[in-house]
Amino acid sequence: MSAHSKIKVALGAALFAMAAFLQSGCAHGEGATANSQDSNLTSNTPTETTVELSPGQLSAIQIAPVRTYPFPVEKEEVGSVSFAEDPAIVPAESTLLGAAATFTAASKQLARARELYQSKGVSQSELEQDIANEQTAEAALKAAQSALRALGKTDAQIDQMIAAGKIEPPPAARGPTKWAVADVPEADIPLFRVGQPVGVKVLAYPNRVFKGRISRIDATVDPNLHRQTVRCEVADPKNELRPGMLATVVIQVHKPVESIAIPANGVVREGDGTLTAWVTTDRRHFTQKIIKTGIREDGEVQILHGPQPGELVVTDGAIFLDNMANALPSD
Repeated sequence: MSAHSKIKVALGAALFAMAAFLQSGCAHGEGATANSQDSNLTSNTPTETTVELSPGQLSAIQIAPVRTYPFPVEKEEVGSVSFAEDPAIVPAESTLLGAAATFTAASKQLARARELYQSKGVSQSELEQDIANEQTAEAALKAAQSALRALGKTDAQIDQMIAAGKIEPPPAARGPTKWAVADVPEADIPLFRVGQPVGVKVLAYPNRVFKGRISRIDATVDPNLHRQTVRCEVADPKNELRPGMLATVVIQVHKPVESIAIPANGVVREGDGTLTAWVTTDRRHFTQKIIKTGIREDGEVQILHGPQPGELVVTDGAIFLDNMANALPSD
């Protein structure tokens, strides 16, 4: 073989070897990339944190089955302690009685005028004047009745007042019963009814709740604030409430809702804002669960998503388990 032929053969062998090497390297790189992606997927898969406690550590927590709790459905509004009656009611009641008396007198005068007119005892113009007087008195009476309805008086109460011919004095302001008022949003008006239970809190007695019920709901809405006034009768056996006190009025708008609950000491808020609880099946190994919560009432937290009734959950000392989980060495 000539020297020129040997060079061609050697060059071809070198090119073949280089192509094989590049093909092998690319295949090896693709495999590494795929393995790396698989590894990333595995490491990003969420895992539940589990903590094992020794017998001595169990004394730091309390465990109980998940149960239900009756959570009240309430609306809370800012209000105030008020007088026994709305100050505007007394003059409105006085106007009503005056209008009723005037209408009665005008009606009697018209009846006499009609009798006299039949016997030519009065003229046509005098009869027409008495008719006009009676109509004017009737319009004034209807206006007075409407004003009292707007202040929350019922038709039965108005009729009784007219029949009695006097204003019934309000209950004594200094006694076992006081009054509280709250202006509720227009959008919430359908939720409120006379007789609904209320709880009133005042700054002077922060640990006390004065119980009562809605006694009257005004018939009109404030056109500027778009709120309606709700008046409540509140028990005050020790005569501690004073008119003008700032108050928080909590109104129960529906019957309590029975829902899954965990004591507040069994719920932990993590650094990222999520809420967690700890469950167990053997009272030794504890698993952290992410939960969604709702209402908080009397130390109980409503669970919207999480442990179910009957599951064993940590009711006190959840923060202890959380600290242990955070102290575990990371992989």
